[in-house]
Amino acid sequence: MRDASVWIVTCALAAGALPAGVALAQDMVPEEEDIELQGMPPVTPQPPAAVVIDTEGPAPSPTPAALSANAQLMDRLLITATEKTVREQKFTAAAGIVGGSILLGIGGWRLSEDPPQSQFSRGLGIMFMTLGAVDLTTGIFAATRISHEKRRLERWRKAKKDGITDLELARTEGELLSSAETREGQRLLIRWNGLTHALAGMVVLGLSPVPDNSQTDRINAWVIGGIFIATGFAAFGLSFRPTPSEAAWNEYQAKKITSAGQQVSFRLSPSVSRRGFGMGMSGTF
Repeated sequence: MRDASVWIVTCALAAGALPAGVALAQDMVPEEEDIELQGMPPVTPQPPAAVVIDTEGPAPSPTPAALSANAQLMDRLLITATEKTVREQKFTAAAGIVGGSILLGIGGWRLSEDPPQSQFSRGLGIMFMTLGAVDLTTGIFAATRISHEKRRLERWRKAKKDGITDLELARTEGELLSSAETREGQRLLIRWNGLTHALAGMVVLGLSPVPDNSQTDRINAWVIGGIFIATGFAAFGLSFRPTPSEAAWNEYQAKKITSAGQQVSFRLSPSVSRRGFGMGMSGTF
């Protein structure tokens, strides 16, 4: 009888004080109850343990219609971006090679004069040699380098022969994003390079009134300084125009078809205390 009473009291404390257990516990003498409870570990409230039941599956794959539409959009954008990039690359190569060669020629002529017209003329020769070397290197690099847009289009066309899957489309999306970020960095380089040319032209104009300069030197300074300022600010202004890869990525993001799926999740949180237990549930729909 005593062992049964202790078992019932223990169950009542842990499971929420059932009516039958409460009645039997009240029949016991207080002294006996204290004796029976001696040596038993105290029942402390347990923190709620969160049990998550998540019905969210993996990201939904695009439907065949969405995949086909996105693939056609990607194909058109890649072709357009590659053609525009190749055209701009040819223009950059021609401008760099021609402009760099002219600057190197003028600089060499200024430095090889014997006797030199003036120290100002020698200074112009040094500046022309420096900027000419930079422009010529840029032009040769643009003429000999195969752009990554062209390589990307070749990989895309090869993948089209085997059929475009969602994984292949995702890989090409990553390449397009990488190209857009790379071209953005190059655009910033052109921006500050143009600003440097403009500042060089301002320096030439600022030094033209030096008393030792002849009328010929001053005229050369005005012409050359004006050209530098005009071309530098033109490059600075054009650098704010997005490159073909950037424009293609922005257009793809705007027109891409996404598969919207409903995601539902439930969360169960049981709690156990000295006087009972409970169950909480929350959901996201």
